[in-house]
Amino acid sequence: MRKIISILVALGLILAFSAVAMPTTAGAACTATVTVTPPCAGTGAVYNITFTSPATLLAVNDLLSVDFAAGTTFASTFTAADILVDGIAAPSVVVSGLHIEFPIPATHATILPGATVNVVISDVINPVTPGAYTLSLDYKLACCAAVVFGCAPYTIIPATSTYDFFWDSSPTYPGLSPDFVPPFKACGQNLTGAVDLGGGKFANLFNLILKPTVVGCLAPCSPNVTITLNLTAAPAGSNVTLIFAGTTYNLVPTTAIPQPEIVVASVLLGANTTVIFNNSIHFDTVGTYQICVKAICPAGAPDCATGCSPAAKLVADQCFNVKVYQWKDATKITLQEKWNLISLPLVPLADPPVADVLAAIPAADRANILSIWHYNRCTDDWSIWAADGSQTSLTQLVDGEAYWVRVKYPLAGCGNISLWVWGTEKPMPPAAPAQYNVCEGWNMVGFLGLTAIDHDAYLWNWAGVPVVYTWDPGCWNVQNWRLLVPLDTMDPGRGYWVAFPADGAIFVP
Repeated sequence: MRKIISILVALGLILAFSAVAMPTTAGAACTATVTVTPPCAGTGAVYNITFTSPATLLAVNDLLSVDFAAGTTFASTFTAADILVDGIAAPSVVVSGLHIEFPIPATHATILPGATVNVVISDVINPVTPGAYTLSLDYKLACCAAVVFGCAPYTIIPATSTYDFFWDSSPTYPGLSPDFVPPFKACGQNLTGAVDLGGGKFANLFNLILKPTVVGCLAPCSPNVTITLNLTAAPAGSNVTLIFAGTTYNLVPTTAIPQPEIVVASVLLGANTTVIFNNSIHFDTVGTYQICVKAICPAGAPDCATGCSPAAKLVADQCFNVKVYQWKDATKITLQEKWNLISLPLVPLADPPVADVLAAIPAADRANILSIWHYNRCTDDWSIWAADGSQTSLTQLVDGEAYWVRVKYPLAGCGNISLWVWGTEKPMPPAAPAQYNVCEGWNMVGFLGLTAIDHDAYLWNWAGVPVVYTWDPGCWNVQNWRLLVPLDTMDPGRGYWVAFPADGAIFVP
């Protein structure tokens, strides 16, 4: 019996020791954190790793390990002195490929389960390819096999920032997407802030923005970059007046296409610098123009590394195609949260796809537009465009029709999304005057024009003025139907539900 008891006691001691010395694998949940300084591709860095210890780690043959991501390398001078465990240097290190293994420092106190441990590793060389990476952590007790217990994600960014130009017409058209180059009017738009050049000419305001498309650790050029501009395509006989950063340039493409590059500015770029040039431009002839701009780092720049050519370096190069139409106007419709009943107040030169109409809206606002609906009384069916692609039967937005536009609710600050519309107040010759067919019953009807008029005057060719409803949108209040009564007007940008007593047409006055 005494022998059995001794065996049981010994077995109990072994199990108790095993519970401490052989914890179960926690799996590779990324609960650890790592800060890489600097996080630049291909450069030497310090990795500051923090994790929670899953076991009791003693300063007696217990090992910690880090497995670095593919593409990582180590400096030729990499030693145990590059590794600190809670501020104490590791006594030794074993490097096997991307795996480094080091003991707990002898002067370190015991690390208990649940303790926060900080490991700082220097002389690590980041992968040369930017992107998302993960390193793994494991430990090996003196008694047992290695256990992977965690991981830490991190991001490596490019060594050098990448820049490009963007044309932003929002100074002329407030609320326009910075990436949208609108069609301009040959004689100029006399909108708020447009520069009066005299003789009925107006220069439209725009910003030329130079900004990083990918932010890296360093600027693409240490000295000032030179900004050049040239006209590379234009209709014969046309003339472009450009006011760039306060200097007027008269571009006459009949001289040469492409025209010689002109230096318009010089700026110093940082790794994350945005430069906005305030400008205005006037086109006097209908047609398509192309304007190209470049940012050039001058030859002999001091950031040229040993062995590379000290020649000039192209930092950014972008061309902008601008369509210019005769008598093309622009107007704005304001969309509010929930439901909006709208129509195009102008005749587009072509029936634009829904995506083209919405392209002028900044992406953040455009994401709040959920769907657009139109009812055709003559065919008795609905056509719908949905932002998520689930509905595609509505493909174009045209004049003469009304549309329900559903916007997210609620919107911060209510929203007030700017929907710009380009076109003409009347159909251009040789097209006939505007005429829109309607059918007996309720029709979704648009209003063509930039000036409000009495609804009975707009529907002048109907003997009895049909019943007309519109929809009053609003923020933080009840949206509701409104019946038009005598002397009520039909207004630009609004849509209407009209009950016609018979099939017929609207002849726009």
